[in-house]
Amino acid sequence: MQSAAQNSLNRPCSHASFRAGTIPGVCWRSGSAVFDEMFRDGRLMCRYWNANGQIWPEMHFENTSWAANQPADTFHLAINRHDLAGGYSWLGAEATPDPSPYRRRLSDRDELPVTHGVVRLAHAEARVEVAVHTRIDGGPFIVRWLEITNRDSASVAISAVSPFAGALWAHRYEEHLPPSRESPFEVAYNHAFEWGHEGDFWFQPLMPGVLAVDGGRKGRSGWGRPAFWARNLCNGQTFVCELAWGGNYEFALDCRFHPRAAQDPTRLDTPRAELYFRMGLSGYDEALRVVEPGETVTTPAVHAALFHADTDDIVQATHEHVRSVVMPAQIPGREVEIEANHRGYLCDRENVPDILKDVDVAAAIGAEMYVIDAGWYGNEPNQWGNNVGDWHDGPWMKEGGGLKAVADYVHRKCMKFGLWVEIEAAGAHSTLKKEHPDWLMTRDGDPVAGGRALDLTKPEVAGFVESEIERLIRTYDLDMFRIDHNHCIQPAGNRNLHGFTEDLMWRYYDVLYGIFDRLRKRFPNVVFQNCAGGGGRLDWGTLARFHNTELSDWMRMPRGLKILNGVTMSLPPEILLRTFGTEVGEHALEGDVDTQLRLCFCRPIFRGIAPSTDALAPCLRDRITHYLDIFRKQIRPVMRDGLVFHHTPFLSHQEITPWCVLEYASPDRTRAVAAVFRTSAEGTGEYLFRPRGLDLSTTYRVVLDNRNQSFRATGRDLVTDGVRLQIDRALASELIVCEAVR
Repeated sequence: MQSAAQNSLNRPCSHASFRAGTIPGVCWRSGSAVFDEMFRDGRLMCRYWNANGQIWPEMHFENTSWAANQPADTFHLAINRHDLAGGYSWLGAEATPDPSPYRRRLSDRDELPVTHGVVRLAHAEARVEVAVHTRIDGGPFIVRWLEITNRDSASVAISAVSPFAGALWAHRYEEHLPPSRESPFEVAYNHAFEWGHEGDFWFQPLMPGVLAVDGGRKGRSGWGRPAFWARNLCNGQTFVCELAWGGNYEFALDCRFHPRAAQDPTRLDTPRAELYFRMGLSGYDEALRVVEPGETVTTPAVHAALFHADTDDIVQATHEHVRSVVMPAQIPGREVEIEANHRGYLCDRENVPDILKDVDVAAAIGAEMYVIDAGWYGNEPNQWGNNVGDWHDGPWMKEGGGLKAVADYVHRKCMKFGLWVEIEAAGAHSTLKKEHPDWLMTRDGDPVAGGRALDLTKPEVAGFVESEIERLIRTYDLDMFRIDHNHCIQPAGNRNLHGFTEDLMWRYYDVLYGIFDRLRKRFPNVVFQNCAGGGGRLDWGTLARFHNTELSDWMRMPRGLKILNGVTMSLPPEILLRTFGTEVGEHALEGDVDTQLRLCFCRPIFRGIAPSTDALAPCLRDRITHYLDIFRKQIRPVMRDGLVFHHTPFLSHQEITPWCVLEYASPDRTRAVAAVFRTSAEGTGEYLFRPRGLDLSTTYRVVLDNRNQSFRATGRDLVTDGVRLQIDRALASELIVCEAVR
């Protein structure tokens, strides 16, 4: 039987079966995933999910019903604070061309078999119509969003919305639950939402009640993701759910147990468990969005998949979906570039002569792109956070020709040139803020986010932002444009509109996404790079507009490694920037140089190699060039579109763990690279590494980088016997390269 990842990569057909009659509905089938929903009692509700491609017999489900207190509805909508479930009428359902911007091709020759369908409902009392859009393409993920149309003569307020929701599991559990477990269900999600805690993704049991997670409502998708995995210990299934949106969110899991009736031991019914979910938007005000008469608004999309597969297969299928559907196509030849960034030694001390020295250092170690980060712009004094908004050379950049001279010098060194701009902000000392205080986002009339957040919902502000980005790209002949977003819009801005108080975040992200959708089309050869105080917006909605993203601002072991380990449960490593360098402090806890470099087991970015080429120690230069040689020849070819295996998944940032191990393998299993890190002094220094990405019948040359030694072994022997490593020091590592012998 094929794995979920193999099914996803083979891309079998997608299909929607529409049912009419007194209980209409739709059965959606995509690859091995089946999702069946019905309309009954004024509600669109789940009938069943299946992870194995099986259409279950009608006779088992034709009488399915859910009580009013069972939240089986496959979406949730409240208008003017009134929950609409139970009041809808069925208008119809049909297959239509897919209107979404999601990609339809795996490659130039391989087109996704996209099926798109719409269920149309009307609510007479609320006078709204809801179009429930579903997109499937042969992979395991079902993508769902809503279009909400106001048919009233007055404006209405969307006060709550979850584009995807419903029943996941409802079954007996007594004979299937191990005695050591209290619940048949558990959930993994990012437990920490603060700066530097991306990827804190691990499982906890789900006990009876509602677990609601909102990411702190920071006006962003958090230093994590609006996502969860729900696991069923009775049947081995895992449900993966991701909200494609960068704003405030909330997901909830409603766990219910129904024990045997103690008062009547003669009854034959067995204990049952139910699990329901909802994934949607969150806000601070009575209206998430005000909808005017005749207006239609579109919600962010939810991507959901049910797997009967191991963690590795789920990760492969998720990465394939992100690469081929969610994110824009990578620019050929620029899929994974080695970057250098000026911030290591010149933070708030920028000047052209010293930057050119840093460019020389970057060229000396073989960087392929040089990036000017924060601190090149604004008025005296040079304080990068206070000067944002004034995107012109600061006085300290005048000597030597300014930023244009830097860009030209980088290009003469045969490197690409990139520029950092925190385009959504106006700093406290900026001329922009002084001249346009009305451009700031406000709540009840007072500025939010420390008075530095621009209000993109105002057309004049959005126009400025888009035109400034275009001007900068053209002026400096940019090869890469990098955004940042360092403030939390917490609480959100708002405004009074047609008698409602409207939270501005939904409109804000609609505008932001539109700006970058247009810019990417206008500049097809420019890489657009995402950053938000590190990994503050790692959601699939934001990443649908960018080619790659900052993983985190946290550079040090072991948390920096655990961040990579956790985030790659969702995002493929080749899009994630991981830093080597001196920009942040606490250098005593960064590990040896080889380990620091191996932390860049994704997309490397160097921030602080040496103050000048004269100061670049030969031993350090040798280790950097050695690692980058391996990176170019082994890691980059394997990582790009490759398989990712987590040998130590679900590591909490707060727990002391002895090891963190990641392995990447080429899809044809002819190559694999693995990084084995000892993250603490706990336990012994011995680790038995058994690769997962190799073919059992193939012979490999295996290189242990620390020892500079190699040997030959079959894939079968490597998987069975493993490679025994001895790493006695904390914050040390080993790099293993396996390549098929031809």
